[in-house]
Amino acid sequence: MNELSVTAKETILGLLRLGWTQRRIERETGHRRETIARCGREAGVLPAKAATTPEVPTDSEQPAPNVDASEAKAASRSVCEPYRAFIEAEAAKGCNAKVIYQGLVEHHGFEDSYDSVKRFVRKLRPSYSKISCRFETPPGEESQVDYGEGAPTRDAKGKYRKPRLFVMTLGMSRNMFAKTIWKSSKQAWSELHEEAFMHFGGATKIVRPDNLKEGIREADIYDPQINVLYAAVLSHYGCVAMPCRPYAPDLKGKVEFSIGYVQRALKGKRFESIDEQNAYLARWNERWASTRIHGTTKRQVRAMFEEERPFLSPLPPTRFEYFRTGERTVHFDGFIEVDGAYYHAPPTYVGTRVVVHIGRLWIRIIDPKTHTLLREHAVTGKGQRRIIEADLPKQTPPDILDLVARIGRFGPACATFARAVENERGAMAMRTFFGVLDLERRYGAESLERACELAASAQAWRYRFLRTYLERHPTPSLTSKHPIIPGIDTYSLHFAFLTQGEDHDK
Repeated sequence: MNELSVTAKETILGLLRLGWTQRRIERETGHRRETIARCGREAGVLPAKAATTPEVPTDSEQPAPNVDASEAKAASRSVCEPYRAFIEAEAAKGCNAKVIYQGLVEHHGFEDSYDSVKRFVRKLRPSYSKISCRFETPPGEESQVDYGEGAPTRDAKGKYRKPRLFVMTLGMSRNMFAKTIWKSSKQAWSELHEEAFMHFGGATKIVRPDNLKEGIREADIYDPQINVLYAAVLSHYGCVAMPCRPYAPDLKGKVEFSIGYVQRALKGKRFESIDEQNAYLARWNERWASTRIHGTTKRQVRAMFEEERPFLSPLPPTRFEYFRTGERTVHFDGFIEVDGAYYHAPPTYVGTRVVVHIGRLWIRIIDPKTHTLLREHAVTGKGQRRIIEADLPKQTPPDILDLVARIGRFGPACATFARAVENERGAMAMRTFFGVLDLERRYGAESLERACELAASAQAWRYRFLRTYLERHPTPSLTSKHPIIPGIDTYSLHFAFLTQGEDHDK
């Protein structure tokens, strides 16, 4: 039995009178709880120890059902008991012991330890085991995709880095496709899907990805937004994306396990190039991964894949043609600008924003609300224009004809130039005619006539041709006519009128 000094006894008794628990006193003083309890009982601060003589209950006395005496005793001694209502309410909200302890300290002046709160919360919550359900899918129905980390590989700078590891796993047979890449993007993510489909010889009806940005524009439980390019690629192969719920990766547990399985095969290895690692993955998948006996199905993966292969959707005859997406404003002349070229949109969309899909050989104009195709044009060069005849007005507006006649008064070459522009562009020639009138104001009709003669000989019906020629060959002509300054005859008459009186006096 430990013998305490007078000072130690007084310290223990003083702390007990302050309401400290035996655990807290043990932690602060270093004395055992049995010694602290004995000291308190001897001084009368703690109640005497209850008798331990067992009593045999009679037939009329029944023990209280489901009562653990040790737990009841511990709960009654816990410093958290006065705060039971607060702790139970916070625990029902899903708060952990750390958050509950912080709330007790800040709002209730709690002075005891975090461990006491943790023990109290642990007894409040039942320990239920989580039950997981295995998802078995029909053949050809679903595939799961995700990214992981590959083995260290030497990059272009000579350093070893871990590339991204793409894995697609078929839901029924567990056959998989694995490949590493350095940098991911929307197009790279979609191209990996295409390579996986070609590896399997077909596509599944559903692809289940995670909510990564390459595939999912906006994650949502009920209405996830799929990226336009990713959705178009999957539609080309006859399948749709079915993303997992946010923070629920266990819904694609098959590919999660496959990534870990591939990473274990790569453990401890280093590769000098990304192609070397992909070649190793292809050999390993064919030699070992496909011939293994799967732990869940207890069957060979390759044998199960041969059963699933006929149920895969056949591949289309051509691969998907990738495109860029963007937004453009339809200008007042009905055109949008893409890479320096101009493409005509329906006249009703003037002044609004439209979605543009930019391919290698074509440009598609899409309605941003209904996502319907408005116009499709072949790609043209910078400065060139594409227009559909149906979008042209049925007849040339009268103001265009007036501008043609006005320019024709400057000379026959100017008239030829104006008629050629009007025949080629119709109502769209208005801006060109305004530019021609401005050139006449700056350089004069004679210079403009010479520029139009040169344009007619070169068949260059462009305002820029006239402007460039006149800028390099300016020949302003002197004239007695000016729209503001009157002619010399006006000043002569005025001078004669002013001097008429002087002659009469002489």
